[in-house]
Amino acid sequence: MVIGIVSPNGTQVYSYGNISDENGTNVNGDSIFEIGSITKTFTTTLLVDMVKRGLINLDDPIGKYLPDNVKVPTYNGQMITIENLATHTSGLPDFPIGWNRNQSYTNQQVYNFLSNITLQSEPGVFANYSDFGMGLLGHTLAIDSGISYEKLVKDRILNVLGMDSTGIAMNSTGVTYPDILKSRLAIGHSGGQEVGLEFIPEALQPAGALYSTANDLMKYLSANVSLIKTKINDMLQETHLIRSEYQQPPAAKATAELFSSNKSLSTSYVGLGWFIDTNLGTEIIQHSGSIAGYTSFMGFNPDKQVGLVQLCSCEGPDMPMEVRESLAAFITTTLT
Repeated sequence: MVIGIVSPNGTQVYSYGNISDENGTNVNGDSIFEIGSITKTFTTTLLVDMVKRGLINLDDPIGKYLPDNVKVPTYNGQMITIENLATHTSGLPDFPIGWNRNQSYTNQQVYNFLSNITLQSEPGVFANYSDFGMGLLGHTLAIDSGISYEKLVKDRILNVLGMDSTGIAMNSTGVTYPDILKSRLAIGHSGGQEVGLEFIPEALQPAGALYSTANDLMKYLSANVSLIKTKINDMLQETHLIRSEYQQPPAAKATAELFSSNKSLSTSYVGLGWFIDTNLGTEIIQHSGSIAGYTSFMGFNPDKQVGLVQLCSCEGPDMPMEVRESLAAFITTTLT
Protein backbone atom coordinates (compact mmCIF):
# COMPACT_ATOMS: atom_id res chain seq x y z
CA MET A 1 0.00 0.00 0.00
CA VAL A 2 1.10 3.55 -0.76
CA ILE A 3 -0.50 6.73 0.60
CA GLY A 4 0.31 10.18 -0.74
CA ILE A 5 -0.80 13.48 0.81
CA VAL A 6 -0.69 16.98 -0.69
CA SER A 7 -1.22 20.22 1.23
CA PRO A 8 0.06 23.80 1.23
CA ASN A 9 2.92 22.46 3.38
CA GLY A 10 4.15 20.08 0.68
CA THR A 11 3.78 16.36 0.01
CA GLN A 12 4.15 13.22 2.11
CA VAL A 13 4.36 9.58 1.02
CA TYR A 14 3.86 6.52 3.24
CA SER A 15 4.34 2.97 1.98
CA TYR A 16 4.34 -0.63 3.13
CA GLY A 17 5.09 -3.92 1.39
CA ASN A 18 6.88 -5.25 -1.68
CA ILE A 19 6.29 -5.15 -5.43
CA SER A 20 5.56 -8.89 -5.65
CA ASP A 21 6.53 -12.33 -4.40
CA GLU A 22 9.39 -12.41 -6.89
CA ASN A 23 10.42 -8.76 -6.56
CA GLY A 24 11.24 -7.83 -2.98
CA THR A 25 11.67 -4.14 -3.80
CA ASN A 26 9.66 -1.97 -1.41
CA VAL A 27 6.75 -0.11 -2.97
CA ASN A 28 7.06 3.68 -3.05
CA GLY A 29 5.58 6.77 -4.67
CA ASP A 30 6.74 5.60 -8.11
CA SER A 31 5.26 2.08 -7.84
CA ILE A 32 2.45 1.44 -10.31
CA PHE A 33 -1.05 0.32 -9.32
CA GLU A 34 -4.30 -0.12 -11.20
CA ILE A 35 -6.58 2.74 -10.05
CA GLY A 36 -9.94 1.36 -11.21
CA SER A 37 -12.84 3.79 -11.09
CA ILE A 38 -10.74 6.84 -10.26
CA THR A 39 -10.34 6.73 -14.06
CA LYS A 40 -13.88 8.12 -14.26
CA THR A 41 -12.73 11.52 -12.97
CA PHE A 42 -10.30 11.79 -15.89
CA THR A 43 -13.13 10.92 -18.27
CA THR A 44 -15.35 13.70 -16.96
CA THR A 45 -12.46 16.17 -17.13
CA LEU A 46 -12.13 15.30 -20.81
CA LEU A 47 -15.86 15.92 -21.16
CA VAL A 48 -15.56 19.44 -19.74
CA ASP A 49 -12.64 20.08 -22.08
CA MET A 50 -14.70 19.09 -25.11
CA VAL A 51 -17.69 21.14 -23.92
CA LYS A 52 -15.45 24.21 -23.58
CA ARG A 53 -14.11 23.58 -27.08
CA GLY A 54 -17.69 23.59 -28.40
CA LEU A 55 -17.39 20.00 -29.62
CA ILE A 56 -20.12 18.49 -27.47
CA ASN A 57 -23.04 19.64 -25.30
CA LEU A 58 -24.06 18.24 -21.92
CA ASP A 59 -27.70 18.02 -22.99
CA ASP A 60 -26.98 16.17 -26.24
CA PRO A 61 -28.59 12.71 -26.47
CA ILE A 62 -25.88 10.06 -26.60
CA GLY A 63 -27.44 8.52 -29.69
CA LYS A 64 -26.18 11.56 -31.60
CA TYR A 65 -22.61 10.28 -31.26
CA LEU A 66 -22.97 6.50 -31.44
CA PRO A 67 -23.21 4.54 -34.72
CA ASP A 68 -26.60 4.63 -36.42
CA ASN A 69 -27.22 0.91 -35.86
CA VAL A 70 -27.07 1.30 -32.05
CA LYS A 71 -30.46 1.30 -30.33
CA VAL A 72 -30.15 3.50 -27.24
CA PRO A 73 -32.84 2.70 -24.63
CA THR A 74 -35.29 5.39 -23.52
CA TYR A 75 -37.69 5.74 -20.58
CA ASN A 76 -41.17 6.93 -21.49
CA GLY A 77 -39.60 8.65 -24.47
CA GLN A 78 -36.92 10.38 -22.37
CA MET A 79 -33.48 10.02 -23.95
CA ILE A 80 -30.16 9.59 -22.16
CA THR A 81 -27.96 12.68 -22.40
CA ILE A 82 -24.22 13.17 -22.11
CA GLU A 83 -24.69 14.78 -18.68
CA ASN A 84 -26.76 11.80 -17.52
CA LEU A 85 -23.80 9.51 -18.22
CA ALA A 86 -21.38 11.85 -16.41
CA THR A 87 -23.57 12.09 -13.28
CA HIS A 88 -24.76 8.46 -13.05
CA THR A 89 -28.32 9.62 -13.71
CA SER A 90 -28.79 7.75 -17.01
CA GLY A 91 -30.96 4.97 -15.58
CA LEU A 92 -28.44 2.43 -16.88
CA PRO A 93 -27.46 -0.41 -14.52
CA ASP A 94 -23.90 -0.81 -13.24
CA PHE A 95 -23.46 -3.61 -15.80
CA PRO A 96 -26.00 -5.22 -18.15
CA ILE A 97 -27.57 -8.60 -17.42
CA GLY A 98 -25.26 -11.31 -18.76
CA TRP A 99 -22.11 -9.18 -18.64
CA ASN A 100 -18.98 -11.16 -17.73
CA ARG A 101 -15.97 -9.28 -16.39
CA ASN A 102 -12.52 -9.85 -17.87
CA GLN A 103 -13.98 -10.83 -21.24
CA SER A 104 -12.91 -9.44 -24.63
CA TYR A 105 -16.19 -8.02 -25.90
CA THR A 106 -16.02 -6.17 -29.21
CA ASN A 107 -17.50 -2.69 -29.50
CA GLN A 108 -20.44 -4.17 -31.42
CA GLN A 109 -21.10 -6.63 -28.61
CA VAL A 110 -21.08 -3.74 -26.14
CA TYR A 111 -23.56 -1.91 -28.37
CA ASN A 112 -25.75 -5.04 -28.38
CA PHE A 113 -25.76 -5.04 -24.60
CA LEU A 114 -26.81 -1.38 -24.64
CA SER A 115 -29.58 -2.03 -27.15
CA ASN A 116 -31.14 -4.69 -24.92
CA ILE A 117 -31.03 -2.80 -21.62
CA THR A 118 -34.22 -1.70 -19.85
CA LEU A 119 -33.57 1.55 -18.01
CA GLN A 120 -34.00 1.40 -14.24
CA SER A 121 -35.35 4.94 -13.97
CA GLU A 122 -36.05 8.03 -16.03
CA PRO A 123 -32.80 9.73 -17.11
CA GLY A 124 -31.91 12.76 -15.02
CA VAL A 125 -34.10 11.83 -12.05
CA PHE A 126 -32.14 9.40 -9.88
CA ALA A 127 -28.39 8.86 -9.45
CA ASN A 128 -27.48 5.19 -9.69
CA TYR A 129 -23.80 4.26 -10.10
CA SER A 130 -23.07 2.85 -13.55
CA ASP A 131 -19.70 1.64 -14.79
CA PHE A 132 -21.37 0.85 -18.09
CA GLY A 133 -22.65 4.41 -18.48
CA MET A 134 -19.35 6.09 -17.64
CA GLY A 135 -17.50 3.78 -19.99
CA LEU A 136 -19.89 4.74 -22.78
CA LEU A 137 -19.29 8.41 -21.99
CA GLY A 138 -15.55 8.15 -22.60
CA HIS A 139 -16.15 5.98 -25.64
CA THR A 140 -18.48 8.65 -27.03
CA LEU A 141 -15.83 11.33 -26.48
CA ALA A 142 -13.28 9.22 -28.34
CA ILE A 143 -15.67 8.69 -31.25
CA ASP A 144 -16.44 12.40 -31.48
CA SER A 145 -12.77 13.42 -31.33
CA GLY A 146 -11.62 10.78 -33.80
CA ILE A 147 -8.77 9.58 -31.56
CA SER A 148 -8.50 6.89 -28.90
CA TYR A 149 -9.53 7.48 -25.29
CA GLU A 150 -5.99 6.73 -24.13
CA LYS A 151 -4.55 9.39 -26.44
CA LEU A 152 -7.21 11.89 -25.36
CA VAL A 153 -6.26 11.43 -21.70
CA LYS A 154 -2.56 11.68 -22.49
CA ASP A 155 -2.83 14.79 -24.69
CA ARG A 156 -5.37 16.74 -22.63
CA ILE A 157 -4.47 15.81 -19.02
CA LEU A 158 -1.40 13.62 -18.46
CA ASN A 159 1.03 15.63 -20.58
CA VAL A 160 -0.18 18.89 -19.02
CA LEU A 161 0.49 17.64 -15.49
CA GLY A 162 3.65 15.65 -16.28
CA MET A 163 1.99 12.36 -15.30
CA ASP A 164 4.48 10.21 -17.18
CA SER A 165 3.74 7.01 -15.22
CA THR A 166 0.01 6.89 -15.95
CA GLY A 167 -1.63 5.03 -18.82
CA ILE A 168 -3.70 2.05 -19.95
CA ALA A 169 -2.22 -1.46 -20.01
CA MET A 170 -4.59 -2.88 -22.59
CA ASN A 171 -5.66 -2.54 -26.20
CA SER A 172 -8.95 -3.50 -27.85
CA THR A 173 -8.45 -7.25 -27.40
CA GLY A 174 -6.33 -7.90 -24.31
CA VAL A 175 -3.93 -6.77 -21.59
CA THR A 176 -0.53 -5.42 -22.66
CA TYR A 177 2.57 -4.92 -20.53
CA PRO A 178 4.50 -1.81 -21.59
CA ASP A 179 8.09 -1.58 -20.37
CA ILE A 180 7.10 0.86 -17.61
CA LEU A 181 5.12 -1.90 -15.85
CA LYS A 182 7.74 -4.64 -15.87
CA SER A 183 9.71 -3.59 -12.79
CA ARG A 184 7.41 -1.05 -11.11
CA LEU A 185 3.98 -2.74 -11.16
CA ALA A 186 2.80 -3.77 -7.70
CA ILE A 187 1.22 -7.11 -8.49
CA GLY A 188 -2.43 -7.29 -7.43
CA HIS A 189 -3.80 -9.77 -4.91
CA SER A 190 -7.17 -11.49 -4.56
CA GLY A 191 -7.80 -13.87 -1.67
CA GLY A 192 -4.14 -13.55 -0.74
CA GLN A 193 -2.98 -14.79 -4.14
CA GLU A 194 -1.29 -12.79 -6.89
CA VAL A 195 -3.53 -12.14 -9.91
CA GLY A 196 -3.01 -10.81 -13.42
CA LEU A 197 -4.42 -7.51 -14.69
CA GLU A 198 -8.14 -7.53 -15.44
CA PHE A 199 -9.12 -6.75 -19.03
CA ILE A 200 -11.82 -4.16 -19.75
CA PRO A 201 -13.38 -3.99 -23.24
CA GLU A 202 -12.34 -0.93 -25.23
CA ALA A 203 -15.74 0.77 -25.08
CA LEU A 204 -15.74 0.65 -21.27
CA GLN A 205 -12.07 1.36 -20.54
CA PRO A 206 -12.90 5.01 -19.68
CA ALA A 207 -14.71 3.68 -16.58
CA GLY A 208 -11.71 2.02 -14.95
CA ALA A 209 -8.68 1.10 -17.05
CA LEU A 210 -5.97 3.56 -15.94
CA TYR A 211 -2.88 2.63 -13.97
CA SER A 212 -0.88 5.26 -12.11
CA THR A 213 1.42 6.01 -9.18
CA ALA A 214 0.98 7.96 -5.96
CA ASN A 215 3.46 10.57 -7.21
CA ASP A 216 1.52 11.08 -10.45
CA LEU A 217 -1.82 11.24 -8.67
CA MET A 218 -0.47 13.81 -6.22
CA LYS A 219 0.13 16.05 -9.24
CA TYR A 220 -3.50 15.49 -10.24
CA LEU A 221 -4.63 16.22 -6.69
CA SER A 222 -2.50 19.37 -6.54
CA ALA A 223 -4.22 20.72 -9.65
CA ASN A 224 -7.66 19.79 -8.29
CA VAL A 225 -7.07 21.81 -5.10
CA SER A 226 -5.29 24.63 -6.99
CA LEU A 227 -1.90 24.12 -5.35
CA ILE A 228 -0.45 24.29 -8.84
CA LYS A 229 -1.74 26.45 -11.69
CA THR A 230 -2.26 24.78 -15.05
CA LYS A 231 -4.35 25.32 -18.15
CA ILE A 232 -6.75 22.55 -17.06
CA ASN A 233 -7.51 23.92 -13.58
CA ASP A 234 -10.75 25.56 -14.71
CA MET A 235 -11.91 22.27 -16.23
CA LEU A 236 -11.14 20.41 -13.02
CA GLN A 237 -13.11 22.93 -10.97
CA GLU A 238 -16.11 22.43 -13.25
CA THR A 239 -16.18 18.71 -12.42
CA HIS A 240 -16.49 19.50 -8.68
CA LEU A 241 -19.84 21.31 -8.93
CA ILE A 242 -22.80 19.56 -7.31
CA ARG A 243 -25.34 18.40 -9.89
CA SER A 244 -27.48 15.80 -8.11
CA GLU A 245 -28.07 14.30 -4.67
CA TYR A 246 -26.59 10.85 -4.20
CA GLN A 247 -27.88 8.39 -1.61
CA GLN A 248 -25.12 5.79 -1.44
CA PRO A 249 -21.61 7.03 -2.29
CA PRO A 250 -19.48 4.12 -3.56
CA ALA A 251 -16.53 5.17 -1.40
CA ALA A 252 -18.47 4.82 1.86
CA LYS A 253 -16.76 1.52 2.64
CA ALA A 254 -13.33 3.08 2.27
CA THR A 255 -13.95 6.31 4.13
CA ALA A 256 -16.44 5.23 6.82
CA GLU A 257 -18.48 8.25 7.99
CA LEU A 258 -16.59 11.38 6.99
CA PHE A 259 -18.88 13.44 9.19
CA SER A 260 -19.79 11.00 11.96
CA SER A 261 -20.10 13.81 14.50
CA ASN A 262 -22.95 15.45 12.61
CA LYS A 263 -24.72 12.73 10.61
CA SER A 264 -28.05 14.55 10.56
CA LEU A 265 -26.58 17.22 8.28
CA SER A 266 -24.40 14.90 6.19
CA THR A 267 -25.40 14.65 2.56
CA SER A 268 -23.76 13.12 -0.49
CA TYR A 269 -23.95 14.54 -3.96
CA VAL A 270 -22.57 13.78 -7.40
CA GLY A 271 -20.75 16.21 -9.66
CA LEU A 272 -19.22 15.31 -13.00
CA GLY A 273 -17.63 12.01 -12.06
CA TRP A 274 -16.73 13.03 -8.51
CA PHE A 275 -18.77 12.42 -5.36
CA ILE A 276 -19.16 15.27 -2.90
CA ASP A 277 -19.77 14.63 0.80
CA THR A 278 -20.76 17.62 2.90
CA ASN A 279 -22.14 18.48 6.33
CA LEU A 280 -23.03 21.97 5.04
CA GLY A 281 -19.80 23.28 6.52
CA THR A 282 -17.04 21.01 5.27
CA GLU A 283 -16.90 19.57 1.77
CA ILE A 284 -14.95 16.47 0.75
CA ILE A 285 -14.72 15.55 -2.93
CA GLN A 286 -13.77 11.93 -3.51
CA HIS A 287 -13.81 8.76 -5.59
CA SER A 288 -12.80 5.19 -4.87
CA GLY A 289 -11.68 2.44 -7.22
CA SER A 290 -11.81 -1.33 -7.26
CA ILE A 291 -10.63 -3.74 -9.93
CA ALA A 292 -9.39 -7.33 -9.72
CA GLY A 293 -6.43 -7.32 -7.31
CA TYR A 294 -6.52 -3.60 -6.43
CA THR A 295 -8.37 -0.96 -4.43
CA SER A 296 -7.82 2.79 -4.44
CA PHE A 297 -9.17 6.01 -2.99
CA MET A 298 -8.68 9.67 -3.80
CA GLY A 299 -10.21 12.57 -1.90
CA PHE A 300 -9.60 16.22 -1.15
CA ASN A 301 -10.84 19.15 0.90
CA PRO A 302 -10.93 22.10 -1.52
CA ASP A 303 -11.12 24.71 1.25
CA LYS A 304 -8.07 23.40 3.12
CA GLN A 305 -6.30 22.48 -0.15
CA VAL A 306 -5.51 19.07 1.31
CA GLY A 307 -5.71 15.88 -0.76
CA LEU A 308 -4.99 12.20 -0.23
CA VAL A 309 -4.51 9.18 -2.49
CA GLN A 310 -4.38 5.58 -1.25
CA LEU A 311 -3.35 2.69 -3.52
CA CYS A 312 -3.34 -0.96 -2.50
CA SER A 313 -2.43 -4.11 -4.43
CA CYS A 314 -5.21 -5.91 -2.60
CA GLU A 315 -8.97 -6.21 -2.74
CA GLY A 316 -11.08 -4.65 0.00
CA PRO A 317 -12.26 -7.92 1.63
CA ASP A 318 -8.63 -9.06 1.93
CA MET A 319 -7.73 -6.09 4.11
CA PRO A 320 -7.98 -6.92 7.84
CA MET A 321 -10.80 -5.09 9.60
CA GLU A 322 -8.43 -3.30 11.98
CA VAL A 323 -6.45 -2.01 8.99
CA ARG A 324 -9.60 -0.82 7.24
CA GLU A 325 -10.78 0.96 10.36
CA SER A 326 -7.41 2.60 10.95
CA LEU A 327 -7.20 3.64 7.30
CA ALA A 328 -10.71 5.13 7.35
CA ALA A 329 -9.88 7.08 10.51
CA PHE A 330 -6.61 8.30 8.97
CA ILE A 331 -8.37 9.46 5.80
CA THR A 332 -11.10 11.19 7.76
CA THR A 333 -8.66 12.97 10.06
CA THR A 334 -6.44 14.06 7.16
CA LEU A 335 -9.24 15.49 5.04
CA THR A 336 -11.53 17.02 7.64
